[in-house]
Amino acid sequence: MMLLLRDFILILVPAIIVLIMVYLMLRYFLKENARQFEFLKDEQELQRLKMAVEKKMASDKTVMTYKLQAYERMAMFLERINPPNLITRNIVAGQTAGELQKQLLHTIREEYEHNMSQQIYLLPATWELIKKAKEEVSGLINVSMTAEMVDKDAGVYAQEILSKGFEKKDDPIDKALQSIKRELADL
Repeated sequence: MMLLLRDFILILVPAIIVLIMVYLMLRYFLKENARQFEFLKDEQELQRLKMAVEKKMASDKTVMTYKLQAYERMAMFLERINPPNLITRNIVAGQTAGELQKQLLHTIREEYEHNMSQQIYLLPATWELIKKAKEEVSGLINVSMTAEMVDKDAGVYAQEILSKGFEKKDDPIDKALQSIKRELADL
């Protein structure tokens, strides 16, 4: 019986040692596997965040490009409706004052309608200054026209517009341009 017990212990002790070793190895393997799974999950989340940031940066770059184009186009609009520039581009030899008035107002309206979509890239206050500048230039053109001026030479009418012009401190075009420049500087 003693022999049997001794044989049993000789078989049981190595089997228990092997089981303990297998248990420890499996536990280590499972912990390592869980750690690798967490690492891969974190790596995947990091890649997702990186792609989201890159997408946002690309989107911001596109929006910035559109904003810069809007500032440029609106500055050009304001320069084009500035009375001296507007008259120079539209006056034609032999033209009457009435014809010039129609042409100037038509040009302002076309320029404005062509650039109206740019307002989505501007601050509302800046857009309001641009609209006010357009309205004041149109008002100046209309105020400069009198009943006796209609059939006169366009050059006389142009001189009337330029003489009535805007005071430097009250120039709506200058105010709108300054607002565009401030907005651009804030970018």
